Amino acid sequence: MARSAHWRREAPGPFNLLQHELSRLLEEYLQTGRYGAAEPAPTDLDPSAWSPAVDVYDTPDEVIVVAEVPGVDPATIDLAVTGNLLTLRGLKETNSFPEALLQTRERQLGAFHRQLMLSNEVDFDKAQAEANHGVLKIRLPKRSAAKPRTIPIRPT
Repeated sequence: MARSAHWRREAPGPFNLLQHELSRLLEEYLQTGRYGAAEPAPTDLDPSAWSPAVDVYDTPDEVIVVAEVPGVDPATIDLAVTGNLLTLRGLKETNSFPEALLQTRERQLGAFHRQLMLSNEVDFDKAQAEANHGVLKIRLPKRSAAKPRTIPIRPT
């Protein structure tokens, strides 16, 4: 028994190394200096908030973000850009039934928050958003310098 205790003190096991690495990554992710003084650290790890599912499409002319926000009034959704970070915030109102009658809750209610890091190619000043039947579509045109162009080759 003394031998196994001695071995554990000399070389940490693989789980200790994994725990140390995960702790380091989490601290690095939450470090506020990484985002600059004006940008807050990401808060999408808040367990009390829900996060809408998103699809991101990258076409030659634009980046399209499609987010599922069923039951959310589009007027209450806040879209913001800080640097290259697109932030979606909003609130899905609770229903009108008394909480005492609730037997099962599967729907996600309350505040939501989602952040997406986008490329430098996007022209945020020309962004457009529309909501239809619980689907939010954000169109972010690319800058003209970022669009692919062909270079013709002249025969000699």
